[in-house]
Amino acid sequence: MVDTEPFQELDEIANLEIVHWAKKGESFRERALEDGLRVERLYKTFAELYCALEEHGPFIIASSMVDVVFVAVGGEFDGHVMVVRQSGRNIRRFLIRSDTFEDEYGSFQNCLDHMGSNNAVGVEIELKHLKDLAETLNLDPEKIDPARSYGRLETDIIAALQLWGVAQDLAGDDPETDYVFRLGFSVGRLFSSAQNLATLEPDADRAMQYEKSYRERGKKGKSKDRRAKRLDHLFAHIQKLVNVNPDLSRMKPIEVAKLALSDAVEEDPDLWSQGQGQLEVYLSAFASEDKFRKLYRAMFPQTG
Repeated sequence: MVDTEPFQELDEIANLEIVHWAKKGESFRERALEDGLRVERLYKTFAELYCALEEHGPFIIASSMVDVVFVAVGGEFDGHVMVVRQSGRNIRRFLIRSDTFEDEYGSFQNCLDHMGSNNAVGVEIELKHLKDLAETLNLDPEKIDPARSYGRLETDIIAALQLWGVAQDLAGDDPETDYVFRLGFSVGRLFSSAQNLATLEPDADRAMQYEKSYRERGKKGKSKDRRAKRLDHLFAHIQKLVNVNPDLSRMKPIEVAKLALSDAVEEDPDLWSQGQGQLEVYLSAFASEDKFRKLYRAMFPQTG
């Protein structure tokens, strides 16, 4: 997002498509400085980060070179974190998976250092967005319609998917070859182009609408309340299972929690529209928080 001052005549900019120009005061950085909560102690683990995102919303680290925003996402990527990295007008998105966090980064500080560098890699979430966009626009990289007039955005999407297919075909058993790297780099540039043209505009609009409703309805407090309700709900279902079948107390808590979660989601799907991917985080809360700790250890004396 940039200041609109230098661009009074937007129609003079060549090839301008679906770009959202916002005032400087509406940027992530300015909003955070205005009324954001300052992080006094840097998170150490994925669980700490995710719990904070659920309770307080997006987390931003800003420097003179780059802004990095961490967001807890739902849907297909529920339980994981999306990172938006913005440096100048270059914007990339990365997915941080809870199940591979320790192996890939070891600590949140290492993760943050990586995301803030120019060497950040990973296209999983961008490729997903790109394929979804291609499907929405009825684009097939293997079937070009000679009678159709393709715009710049559509051409970029098709080119990116075609190059990605070539890179995948060529990689074989040797994905480190130089030509595959160059193809991957080209795909990444086209990813960025397609995102800037198509996905940032609706994302910006949705973000502003979300923030408006967030403020109007006091959503910050509700987010924390919903997490507390999910903890209570899941714990009640775990207790119910163990009471009915005491032998379950000899199993690993995570296995019993999976069964309990299935029952909880069926009983209240609205409450569990988010948070299903955070079983280990919830079990950590059961084992450490005063409200649950004694009963939890009583249920799983050997395995908890």
